[in-house]
Amino acid sequence: MAEDLKADLRIAVDFGTTYTGVAWIDPKQPYASPQVISDWPGSGGSCDVTNERKVPSVLGKHPTATGARRWGFLCDDEMNEADKWRYLKVFLEPRQLENGRKNNISWAPESMAQVHQLVSEYLHQVYQHIRRSISMRIGLTAINGEDGWDDMAIEFIFSVPTTWRGQDMLDDFQTIIKNAGFGVQERHEVVLGLTEAEAAAVASMFRVGSSIPFDDGDVFLSIDAGGGTTDLAFVKISSANPPVMEQVQDVRGTGIGSMMIDTSFRQLVLERLQKNPDLKAQLPADLPMRLSQSPYYRTQKHKFGDPDYDQEAYRIAIVGARFDFSCEGLGIEKGHMIVSKKEFEGLFNQQIERIFALLQEALDKFEKDGNKSIKYVILSGGLGSSMYILNRLQEYIAESKHASLSGAAVQMCAEPQLVVIKGLLLEQTNRILRTRIARASYGVVFRERYSKTRHFDPIHVIDPHDGKEYVADQVQWIVRRGERLINGDALFATVERRAALDEPLAWTETIVWSDNPDGCVPPSLAEPGVDKLFEVRADLTDIQPEKLVVKKKRHRIWFWKTKRQYYICRYDVHLAVGPAGDIRLAVKYQGEHLPGSEAPKKVAIKAEWDTASPAEEAVEQIASGLAATKVSLGSFGSSRASLVRSFPVAPDHPPVFLASGGR
Repeated sequence: MAEDLKADLRIAVDFGTTYTGVAWIDPKQPYASPQVISDWPGSGGSCDVTNERKVPSVLGKHPTATGARRWGFLCDDEMNEADKWRYLKVFLEPRQLENGRKNNISWAPESMAQVHQLVSEYLHQVYQHIRRSISMRIGLTAINGEDGWDDMAIEFIFSVPTTWRGQDMLDDFQTIIKNAGFGVQERHEVVLGLTEAEAAAVASMFRVGSSIPFDDGDVFLSIDAGGGTTDLAFVKISSANPPVMEQVQDVRGTGIGSMMIDTSFRQLVLERLQKNPDLKAQLPADLPMRLSQSPYYRTQKHKFGDPDYDQEAYRIAIVGARFDFSCEGLGIEKGHMIVSKKEFEGLFNQQIERIFALLQEALDKFEKDGNKSIKYVILSGGLGSSMYILNRLQEYIAESKHASLSGAAVQMCAEPQLVVIKGLLLEQTNRILRTRIARASYGVVFRERYSKTRHFDPIHVIDPHDGKEYVADQVQWIVRRGERLINGDALFATVERRAALDEPLAWTETIVWSDNPDGCVPPSLAEPGVDKLFEVRADLTDIQPEKLVVKKKRHRIWFWKTKRQYYICRYDVHLAVGPAGDIRLAVKYQGEHLPGSEAPKKVAIKAEWDTASPAEEAVEQIASGLAATKVSLGSFGSSRASLVRSFPVAPDHPPVFLASGGR
């Protein structure tokens, strides 16, 4: 669905830690603007007291009398917090789920399988409402129970956080999305789009999120601070009209968001209760949690820092407490929890300092890479909508010693909570971000001619076909972290396989990845920092014989000379890196796609939270006693178990790497 005319609708979904936003557009209308869905069930049309147009990412734990779960605004403030699933997006990262279970957090599911099931169930409710809401807006009429939705060509574009690293998380998320109903129909497609900061940058350039008059060559920093993560993206305006921009450095992010402020607030309330245990019975159960999720607290948090609401103390109504209940030790006055301005500042400052640390690191790299100046800093996201955050950021930039920030203007996006979903739609329709920076390195496993000066690993083998020595399990990097990726560039590696005339012409190629810096990518699988990503099949069985290359090798046995024939098969492994870091693979032989090579086979992948990688384990095994010796053809069979691969015996040994392509 690459061409605009093939899509009847484009729908952007920003599944967030605390809220989920949805917007849609008709790509056939040249001047259509993104339409935000805000008629969520239970919102009453006006949403909550902060005028939130997104839906809470909340799911009820227990089915109702009808068998369905409550979700979104239907999980109202009267509902016990212990009966809600919150922050499910955070627990999609196994390390976070493990921490949640250890700390007995009530909304931490029991297993990763349950996390996937709950997220899918929540997103299914979102999908069902999207279908109903848009169908009514565009006038789809049900005929014989069918409204025509399933027959429309629809693209669903999902944002992804920068903190999700590794193909396994992206694969799992796409499976969850499909199980929720997105992309199931024949003409429906799911696309992983930009990161939140990139999407906000695109919206800003289109003046959807700001009114900044960009000029050619301007560089700006997009900071998207949301419920659970904060992302940074440095982008440069290649052309203001028509709008085209490029990344200056790879996007980066960290787990900083408004939910951490809520956690600090709960700790504040808990400490007050611990100092006055005798009064706990006079207050609602689970008071810290109930207060941190109440609309009264959300309003004060949202307005904090706004000069029109500035005061020395803030009153937060306690639902369920007597209106005349007061206790100086608890900081409660007439049924309201009193939080001083200094205490509120402390809640925010803990997260702001972490954002500044991330910003400091990014700016250091920005200037180290030779970049001179940043003209604008644009703030977006739920946490980014805070006036207090904006004020502190302005102070930081005004006082910064970074030369690149001299004269930089700071601006908050209009409707900062919505710029991500709008930016996703604008990018998918207009393809504004033409150049990106690779966030990781990707390569193919191959075997390399043995060299005493280059290879210190004594494990090497003799190829039975050409009689030369090779080292297996080397890595040829096709894409290196930090490289510029231009949309449309062909990225591939040409590999070479050899096979006897009576052997099958089918092999399995292993694709690996590393998030090490460019200068530190491992040269082989035996070193830490490289992990298997995919296996992709290259099957040349159906290639016409006249297209295959046959090589003759002369051998002398005593007084007789013999000729041995074998195939030399060269093909290209093509690799495409999506904005989210998602990978697509294909294998081509003489420019033609090999059937069955487009869908990669997933292999065991080390997630970034693991303590030991397969490569590190391999190093330990070798160090613990695997005898490494030079292997000849005659002794190879007995040494097969001591090698990672034994290519003279098995037809799927690592290939010889010939050249990389692209650019």
